[in-house]
Amino acid sequence: MRLRIENLCCSIGKKCLLEAINTDVHSGEIMGIIGPNGAGKSTLLKHIAGILPCKTIFLDEKELSTLSVRERAKEIAYLSQFATTPSMSVLEVLELGRRAYSGMLLTHKDKALMDESIHHFNLAPLLERNIATLSGGERQKVLIAGALLQEPKVLLLDEPISHLDPKNQLEMLLAMRHVTQHKALITLIVLHDMQHAIHYTHRLLMLKKGRIIHDTPTKEVEASMLQTLFDVQTSLHVNNGHTFVYYEHHHDETHLKHHH
Repeated sequence: MRLRIENLCCSIGKKCLLEAINTDVHSGEIMGIIGPNGAGKSTLLKHIAGILPCKTIFLDEKELSTLSVRERAKEIAYLSQFATTPSMSVLEVLELGRRAYSGMLLTHKDKALMDESIHHFNLAPLLERNIATLSGGERQKVLIAGALLQEPKVLLLDEPISHLDPKNQLEMLLAMRHVTQHKALITLIVLHDMQHAIHYTHRLLMLKKGRIIHDTPTKEVEASMLQTLFDVQTSLHVNNGHTFVYYEHHHDETHLKHHH
């Protein structure tokens, strides 16, 4: 399966948010979307999710704007950066993930899928808790579990780990990688941390001022690309097969001298 974006443009008033966006992503592939603030990363995900209108995004040959809300929920799961949830229990959030298929009456299949998700994300101790009372890491796990229960073909994640501690960040990224590969999802994730972007994605779409400046396999990323993207001196170092990103700061030499 393939998600295809053709010549996507988006303007609000005279401000161009996205210009001539062309790319495609295949099943089992994680595309990281990176770039400075205001580059259009979240706007791009909102177009794919159908929150902003667009007639040039296709899933295989199906134009996404022709789908009803319910049909789209079966194809695309979207977890926004500032996801808000109504006051409901964790169990109710998970049930919501199956409503696009079964309406109010959940089937045996729905319950089996929920049990699998509860086990995979270790949610059993949280089921009766109100989602508003959970920690940031717990809440994100519940939301991604609910999103995956939609059995989507496409998973859209807008900075899903930005407010999590390192342990929960790692858990979230590993879960994303696992489900993308095992369920053959098309996953697009907005990330700020370049280390995570390089370790957990297959391709990187680099956006700056609403335009694609690079669309490249992650293993082929060069320091010069990140330097152009973020306007900061960058170097990449490989150690034991892992690539590490360093940003180099230039200080006025007078600040480095000790005054005696």
